[in-house]
Amino acid sequence: MVHPYRHERIGLATIHGKDLAVAPPFRRLLGAEIVVAPDLDTDILGTFSGEVARPGPVVETCAIKAELAFRTLDVDCAIASEGSYGPIDRVPLVPSGVEIMAFIDRRRGLRIIETLATHRTNWRLLRFEAGDPRIPAAVKALGFPEYGVFVLRSDWSHPIKGLTRLDDVVSAMRQQADDSPDGASVLIADMRAHRNPTRMKVLRALSWKLAKRLQCLCPACGAPGFGHIDSRRGLPCESCREPTHWIDFEIDGCSACGHVVARPRKDGRRTASKLSCVTCRGA
Repeated sequence: MVHPYRHERIGLATIHGKDLAVAPPFRRLLGAEIVVAPDLDTDILGTFSGEVARPGPVVETCAIKAELAFRTLDVDCAIASEGSYGPIDRVPLVPSGVEIMAFIDRRRGLRIIETLATHRTNWRLLRFEAGDPRIPAAVKALGFPEYGVFVLRSDWSHPIKGLTRLDDVVSAMRQQADDSPDGASVLIADMRAHRNPTRMKVLRALSWKLAKRLQCLCPACGAPGFGHIDSRRGLPCESCREPTHWIDFEIDGCSACGHVVARPRKDGRRTASKLSCVTCRGA
């Protein structure tokens, strides 16, 4: 059976080379062609360097970005991604990230969101006093020059980007410190995809995840993208049979017609450990 997206042109909203990550899985799994939407400035929806804030929640911003592709391309399908990186709330010294990818099919009325959480990141935020001798080593530790960096004033303003020489980074740190009221500057890993190979790898993994999702057709209407939409908790306790917080079953659904199917846990478990049961622990 020929997949509905075979030979389909799918617009990609990016100015940071994300087609290098997205195009291969869409071509291999779906036979689709990823086309970068021209003449777009996706930075209007937020920047990692902080001078432009996102207009809303990350998922909604990602969907809005995908819609931008329709402005400059004559296509029915569009895709975009958004990433968020920083320290984990409960483990503040361990940086992590989440990537979100939105796919929109206007002809079929589809809107599919896939996410991927990761600890694979070089994200760091470092603050230095003017002339700190540790700056060159810190810049290299972030992977520079293969990985980009941002240099900001201590109040997170006036970011300097696109630096390719270590001497220029050190000079920029000195300049930003001189222009800061407290005599310090901030060094941050550049998380833009074209300046961060690790993030590009995460985007590639998420692209495979989304393409595999789109491979699956709805058993009711045949629309692409049939897959996981929800999880229901309440797996019964192995001892007292009362529901627990463990997931009992998964729900797959169709974004086009609303058809849903419940499926059991992948690990085959029928009961939860009594150690996770509120009733048994309180007995």
